[in-house]
Amino acid sequence: MSNEVVQGFSVLNRCLLYTSLVLSPAHFLSGWSSHGTTNLGFLAYNWYNQFVWYSAIQDRQLRALSLLPVHFNMIYAFTYLGGTAAGNLPAGVLLSLGSAGVMVFNTVAAWIAWKDCQPAGFGEYEFFFFGWRTLSPGWHKFTLVWQIFDTLLICSCVILAFKIPLYMQYIRDDHSEHRPNSLRAGLKAISNYKYLAIPCSVLMLVFVWPLILWVELLIRRNHVTSPTDWVSVWLFVAQVGLLVIPSFGGYLLHEPLGFLHRE
Repeated sequence: MSNEVVQGFSVLNRCLLYTSLVLSPAHFLSGWSSHGTTNLGFLAYNWYNQFVWYSAIQDRQLRALSLLPVHFNMIYAFTYLGGTAAGNLPAGVLLSLGSAGVMVFNTVAAWIAWKDCQPAGFGEYEFFFFGWRTLSPGWHKFTLVWQIFDTLLICSCVILAFKIPLYMQYIRDDHSEHRPNSLRAGLKAISNYKYLAIPCSVLMLVFVWPLILWVELLIRRNHVTSPTDWVSVWLFVAQVGLLVIPSFGGYLLHEPLGFLHRE
């Protein structure tokens, strides 16, 4: 018997969510030379998804997935920092506000899920922890430890989110930033970012793989189904689109006629 939850947790939506997590290092690297456009898609996608989570929690429609927010939030504490990178301080501060806001929003949602949603699954919701376990008042108290640790971690990462753009500005002030002066140099800069982002994204995949496996086991064990949220899908497309253009966009902003000149 399947347990259908609110839309947004289909196989497609989950795959895009995992991909977004893996791409967070690429967003950070690409955002270095962006003037705020790169990570707007990243933050828009994540804000929307957190709103979907929060609405489902408020409506008690998350069911067994109410076990997930605290664990996802521990990963988000680091991946959302990828949304703070920008090529100038004002954009960096705005992106830091967005990143810190979504961290806090998800933490609040996780606490509500723990308090209001999980008790409904005592004796019913199953999860893997050195073997299959069934949620009980004892396990509920055990997850409280995760909640407290997660909240402290988020507080630290919120502070770090505001320090990152300041540190990036300090580096730019101390070391003159190389700017491409031709179309060829601009394309080469984009290529270099992509090459550096690949190993970082692979490392992120290794880091989040245990969580992905745990989530999929939980969904399969509890027979959770969900319709596809196509708004989330198109926001992800926009996120990736903004990810691949920032270096070139920043180059055109600074050198609008640079492609007419030779290196």
